Amino acid sequence: MLEPAVLAGLAAVSRVSRALVAPDELPVLASTALEEMREALHLDRAVLYLPDADGQPVLRRFVGDAAAQALSFDEEAWQLATNAPIVLRESAGWLVDNPFDPPATDWLILPLIEGVVIASAPARIALDALSGTVLSLLCSQLSAGITTARLRRELQAAAIERERRQLTAEVHDGLAQYLAVARRELALAEPDRARLTEAVESAHRLVRERLRTLSHETPASLRAALEAAARRARTPVRVSGHGDAGPEAVTLAARVVSEALANADAHAHATSAQVTYAADDERLELTVRDDGRGFDPAHAAGIEDGHLGLTVMRERARGQGGDCTVTSTPGTGTEVHLWIPL
Repeated sequence: MLEPAVLAGLAAVSRVSRALVAPDELPVLASTALEEMREALHLDRAVLYLPDADGQPVLRRFVGDAAAQALSFDEEAWQLATNAPIVLRESAGWLVDNPFDPPATDWLILPLIEGVVIASAPARIALDALSGTVLSLLCSQLSAGITTARLRRELQAAAIERERRQLTAEVHDGLAQYLAVARRELALAEPDRARLTEAVESAHRLVRERLRTLSHETPASLRAALEAAARRARTPVRVSGHGDAGPEAVTLAARVVSEALANADAHAHATSAQVTYAADDERLELTVRDDGRGFDPAHAAGIEDGHLGLTVMRERARGQGGDCTVTSTPGTGTEVHLWIPL
């Protein structure tokens, strides 16, 4: 019969394996794996650090409760830390700064294919053969989870890009062409068609603006994407904020800003607009305000049809665990607010 410790270790590995095949994002997978490490090895804290974008031996805290936001290794320390698990019983400033607050007296560094897990224990850490095997299996699974989650995100980004191109083609070949024909025909009609002509002109301008928005590639950084969306608006726009985000969040933020500014141009008769944003390790928040004529949400049945793009953006934001809301008052402008977890 297997020892209870062996059974507990195998159960932990099994649970992490099941989590890896779930359609969860990397933070959820990583949290599950870290929790299993804590339970199986009687640890009190475990933190995942992943390399930052420049590829240097600088790791950013991804999941966990350590005090340090980043860990910096020199070349020799990085080679040592990623060669094999290291158990430490001191501050270990010769290798890397102790990331815990208060500093841990017993802690270990566990290398992954990308990044490391750093964990601490309330008592002296002793890795026996069983603990070492369980730890190696869990680290291997976490490494596989990181790779899987990133591939899933790349596939999602590719799907969004295909959708963007398909929608651009459909709008250009369909609705935009029909509106152009209708505009030319109405120009030759009787003078009493003036209001209808104006409505078709407005619809045509709005569709062309959507086409310009869809046909632009999303810039790499959040700031660049928002400024590009602001430049495409007729209304003067000021952009301010700080932080950056991944490609999927940048794409969504740029779409929301483009949609909000297009509506300000087409419906609000705004003279100015402001885009403010803030992004950190946890979430992205973004607000678009215009000084246009606004509307009454209580009588917005027709408005919702005219703001179909914002309805789509709201659904996409909720699909990423966030939300996108529109608030307005007649005579005081409109505010679009987006937030999504990062």
